[in-house]
Amino acid sequence: MSVAVMTPFFFIGFDVIPQAAEEINVPLKKIGMIMILSIVLAVAFYALIILGVGYVMSPSDISSSQAGSGLVTADAMAKAFHSSIMSKVLIVGGMCGIVTSWNSFLIGGSRAMYSMAESYMIPRTFRKLHKTHKTPVNALYLIGGLSILAPLFGRKMLVWIVDAGNFGCCLAYCMVSLSFIILRKKAPEMARPYKVKHYKIVGVLAVLMSGFMVAMYIIPGSGSNLVPQEWAMAGGWAILGIIFFIVCKLKYKEKFGSHIDVAVDDEDITSEEDRTFEDALGAVNTAENVVEVQPAINFNYFLPVNIAFGSGKVLETGELTKPYGKKALIVTGRSSAKKSGLYDKVANSLSKAGIDHVLFDKVAQNPLITTAMEGADFAKANGCDVVVAIGGGSIMDCAKAIAFLSINDGDINDYIYNRLQSDKALPLILIPTTCGTGSEGNGFAVLTNPENGDKKSLRCNAIVAKVSIVDPECMMTMPKHVLASVGFDALCHCMEAYTSKIAQPFTDALSLYAMELIVGNLVKVYKGEGGKEAWEKITLASTIGGMVINTAGVTLAHGMEHPASGLKDIVHGQGLAALTPVIVEASHKGNHFKFAKIARIFGGVTAEDLAGKLRSLLKDIDLACTLSDLGLSEEDIPWMAENCMKVSAASIQNNPVVFTQEEIAEIYRKAM
Repeated sequence: MSVAVMTPFFFIGFDVIPQAAEEINVPLKKIGMIMILSIVLAVAFYALIILGVGYVMSPSDISSSQAGSGLVTADAMAKAFHSSIMSKVLIVGGMCGIVTSWNSFLIGGSRAMYSMAESYMIPRTFRKLHKTHKTPVNALYLIGGLSILAPLFGRKMLVWIVDAGNFGCCLAYCMVSLSFIILRKKAPEMARPYKVKHYKIVGVLAVLMSGFMVAMYIIPGSGSNLVPQEWAMAGGWAILGIIFFIVCKLKYKEKFGSHIDVAVDDEDITSEEDRTFEDALGAVNTAENVVEVQPAINFNYFLPVNIAFGSGKVLETGELTKPYGKKALIVTGRSSAKKSGLYDKVANSLSKAGIDHVLFDKVAQNPLITTAMEGADFAKANGCDVVVAIGGGSIMDCAKAIAFLSINDGDINDYIYNRLQSDKALPLILIPTTCGTGSEGNGFAVLTNPENGDKKSLRCNAIVAKVSIVDPECMMTMPKHVLASVGFDALCHCMEAYTSKIAQPFTDALSLYAMELIVGNLVKVYKGEGGKEAWEKITLASTIGGMVINTAGVTLAHGMEHPASGLKDIVHGQGLAALTPVIVEASHKGNHFKFAKIARIFGGVTAEDLAGKLRSLLKDIDLACTLSDLGLSEEDIPWMAENCMKVSAASIQNNPVVFTQEEIAEIYRKAM
């Protein structure tokens, strides 16, 4: 019995493995095998120590060592090697073992508190993560402080803590075992990294064994029953738990005890070696019990865009425009198309094809609804029957709105918010000069309402370009800071479309291809090291980014950026740079597999690596910033969070994790 009641002490440490599972960079399914292997090796290690000591020392030697130093194993080492130095080596090793155990308890305990805070079971302050290391900092402070103070109270206090801790662990083991049986019965389809064979037998044995240990600590005279000081510790901890339960239940209501599914990596297929190991241990099921059956593939894909891609294509603008109209409205920004000479090339090409044209050059970044209305009035007044846009995303989006308003009556806000619908617009010819927004590949036109700051998209197939002339040579004149901003925007389009809840096989395949092109070439082009081929790849990826979001939509990064740039007229790519890493950290749990796949494109391994890789990329292109750097403040957060719920409802729902307004406000706060 004395040996039996000591065994929980030796199992303390292994329970850290599941507690710290979120921070272990191996597939979750293998954690079960790691745990069982760890226990098997630990048993073998201790058995070999006992065998070694018994082999080296006689019963009388053991007895005298126990009565003397009490360090029998160290004395056995000294005798075996005929040197007292070896006993000191073993003592140092033992001390290192204690330190590593303390460290593991610190990691496991803090992570357990973090998980409980994530599930609204204890105060949310314990879910705060360190900005750089992403560790649960407040939980670490609490547990670390208690760990530092405890030894100062002497040996007796440490004994009390160990005994009370053993009792708590046994009770936890018993509750986990009961939960295991209940969940296997009530929720057989719940996502699991691995399943235990013969769960009823294993579960009942686990409950009986851990329950026996709990009883031994409670029954007076058992030889291991707790003393009053130990009961005070265990009772105080329980009372604190009851307080947290009551307060958090009242405060968070239905959120209390929220269950967050573990993410099972679809590619984590068990190898023959794994199956042999699992069968030998008899505890972990094979892969057919792990990988969930995927639903049948079922989707629709429609994108009527005609892309003319290639260097020098802009010189064919006239012939490509000729089938769609006789008088063109050329839409540009205020000066860049003229300075670069691109406007003259397009105008000359149109003239050679016999197409008359007029110029509307009043579009600025984050185009306003009022600018689009002015452009539509100008187009109607001049009898234009086709719209040609030369510029970045803002110019192309405004040109789309001009083409739409030139045909349709009424308030454009009614069309943006789907109170009215139309499938008519003037034909559009788009010539992108920045490789980022991808507006040439979709039917979106993002506009800002100057009256209330709403930044939202007009969406319909009528504003998909009749021809998008994508000429990589048109990109090469943009300044470096513009390249960084639009390049990151293109990357975000692909990442968000890939992780969107409405993604599909075509958008997945295109997104992965485009992300590889951007990650492999953006930094090179930014630093002036990429030639024409690199420019072509970045340009192609940008257009693909526009195409995939037409079908799969964007997620929370764009959804949260629109209120920020709608409020302060910030550069869209900079807003994304401030928000995206923070949103990835909050969202990767919703689709661990896809975020991990993106991380591997960057050279990472797991989903947790992605945010760090994004920050490194942003530093390489001098785009790293915070919302505070962009002129936003804490006072702006409530409006932005509320506006996000209003203008970005679809983006919020598409995100792998759907956040509340309060949680979105907290993400804004972290991005400050």
